[in-house]
Amino acid sequence: MSRATTTARPPWRAAGAVALAALALAGCASATVAHAYFVTGHPSIGLDAPLQVVACTTAGSCLAVGVADSGVPPTALGELRRANGTWAPLVVPSASSQTVTSASCWSDGCLIGGSKSTGDSLWTYDPASASVSVSVVPPGGRGVSALSCDGDGSCAVVDSTGIVGDSRLSFSDDGSSWSTPLPLAWTSGDAVTALSCTDALDCLVAATNDRSHVLLDVTHDGGLTWTSRPVPSTWTALTSLTCVKLRCVALASTSSASLLVRTDTFFRVWRDVTLANSAHALACTTLSHCVVVGQAAEQGSWLATVKGLSVKDVALRYVPSPLVGVACATKVCSAIADATVVSLRP
Repeated sequence: MSRATTTARPPWRAAGAVALAALALAGCASATVAHAYFVTGHPSIGLDAPLQVVACTTAGSCLAVGVADSGVPPTALGELRRANGTWAPLVVPSASSQTVTSASCWSDGCLIGGSKSTGDSLWTYDPASASVSVSVVPPGGRGVSALSCDGDGSCAVVDSTGIVGDSRLSFSDDGSSWSTPLPLAWTSGDAVTALSCTDALDCLVAATNDRSHVLLDVTHDGGLTWTSRPVPSTWTALTSLTCVKLRCVALASTSSASLLVRTDTFFRVWRDVTLANSAHALACTTLSHCVVVGQAAEQGSWLATVKGLSVKDVALRYVPSPLVGVACATKVCSAIADATVVSLRP
């Protein structure tokens, strides 16, 4: 079930002597898998590129990817979590004028989306060969905003045309060829923040408009027609959206808080709980058993496990900057900060 999702990166970087010194205390790049109460962070294998996306197949293979395009040549970093909890280097494609923004997985593969100078960027991760390769993209796109995979290679992508922010939706049943993109006219000029498809017909798409209000629409015919879902006017963003049939879980943001939101009706009705800290990403082993990461007070890192609407903080050490992403398989979750990786069995 679990699909890895990501959010837009927070506006800070883990840098400076204090952060690196704390990372150094963690020793070599192996990750401890803890049982929910105490989790140890470990420095990423390369510090030249900040980690930006983390993804896990449902079978349990996790990877983290980052890109730094300011160097000569540009630096792309990949790391692969081994079954024993340690992390190893993973070769990723070259990254000239590249960003990575999103990822989604199935049982034996993942798609990683972003943009490059020529338009959309998609990479495919194959755990069998421990390799990442360049994949075919929908024609005419200028950057991937969101991905959602609901089966082996069965994926949907929202990308932008680069014209006043117009977005489009495309589908694939093999992860390498795409249907003709369908315009998302209701998102014109708005930033798409989340996508979740339960099959090739039923999808939810969230966007934030220029007034910082959330737009949430549903399709039941593969993107031909859309129906808006009413959401509170206080919501400024909806991210980390994951759905199975009519059940969904997501993060909602307001001007003053982060909310964990659940629904059993494809967002016709929802329940929420206010989180104690600023949440940046959410991922789940099942829809009732999740992990949320973000930033605690005074710039500290924060991780919590969620069962239903009950949230329990997890103690962290050697995680000197806020966690920016998390992904879950069926039994293990991995999270990233700019230069740190952590793993746990929630």
